[in-house]
Amino acid sequence: MLDRPIEAIDEPVLASLIENQVAERRDLEFKRELPGRSDEQVKEFLADVTSLANAQGGDLIYGIEEDNGVAATLPGVEVVDPDAEILRLEGSLQTGVAPRVVGLRTHWVPLANGRGAIVMRVRGSLSAPHQVIYRNSRRFWGRNSRGKYEMDVHELRHAFTQSEQLPQRFRQIHAEAIEMARGVDMPFGINAEPTAVLSVAPLGLFREERSIPITRDHAVVPVQVGGYSGIDMIEGVLMHSPVEAETGTVGAFALTHRTGRTDSAWVIGGVRRGNGPQELRLVWPVIFERGLQAMANATRTRLHPFGVEGPWVVLASVFGVKGFRMMLGDGYQTNAAFRDQVLLGQHVIEHIDDAALLPIAEALWLLFGVHRPASRGLGQER
Repeated sequence: MLDRPIEAIDEPVLASLIENQVAERRDLEFKRELPGRSDEQVKEFLADVTSLANAQGGDLIYGIEEDNGVAATLPGVEVVDPDAEILRLEGSLQTGVAPRVVGLRTHWVPLANGRGAIVMRVRGSLSAPHQVIYRNSRRFWGRNSRGKYEMDVHELRHAFTQSEQLPQRFRQIHAEAIEMARGVDMPFGINAEPTAVLSVAPLGLFREERSIPITRDHAVVPVQVGGYSGIDMIEGVLMHSPVEAETGTVGAFALTHRTGRTDSAWVIGGVRRGNGPQELRLVWPVIFERGLQAMANATRTRLHPFGVEGPWVVLASVFGVKGFRMMLGDGYQTNAAFRDQVLLGQHVIEHIDDAALLPIAEALWLLFGVHRPASRGLGQER
């Protein structure tokens, strides 16, 4: 897979593959011509795509001629209607593969010679292994450094087991983020107040190995802070709010991993003095929701230049909320939460936007025994 967003791939990028004599590999394959319409050619195309989806994902580039696996020339492909051709290819995937391959993106690159190239980006799949079912085919394809191959029984058993274990792997990395927020193996923890923890990772992370050159200039910045500092760590770059002298804790941090994911945490409540001697133990939903928006969107935008794209796995939790009430408009307080730590959601989403994040916010409200108003926009106070 080329280390850049698919929409940033243009003719100079493709020409550099020839100039630098880039070789095909497990996640990159060159094709001189587009798949034809015969049954065998369609099956070959479906095998190419599913072999990538069943492995770590990668890019298929049509319009590059290779010589012994090395990019040699860029003749391009002659297509009258690129959109129609892309629809044809994607349509065969919808009917010829089970289960369907999701998260696939296709990009047309016009060339100076009047032709063009098609880049098809396939993500490592959560639903693998995918089977080619076109015209009564029943074959599963895997991929190694030499290209695609038909999977044997042992590999199929491993592939099915690995897919079944993916949800547990999601929760494991999120559990590690929660421990970080509590100060485990960290230079500090979060203040001893109600805290939100968010983990955002591209789905392909769980099937492909990558290391991005993340620096403080590109790292995600923590939410709701006026100033912040950075620490270079083994895992990546940790950005954090100022450390409080008395407690040695912080109000927020964000860790951008070199593997292409983020973990962030921020305080969403606290103890406040009421009108009399009574203390109010409060959580503010707007702080949670705005932090959720900011951290998820920052992950998408900050990692995008490195070619890190969705679908995304998003997990959110809160801890330290037992006995706290959520503060709504006009001073109304909900019932107190009776749980201290709760997973609010584990979602696989195609695009990071308010609609995709809304179920997480709705789960927070239910933690305090109330339904979130349907008319209320994410991050809005009313």
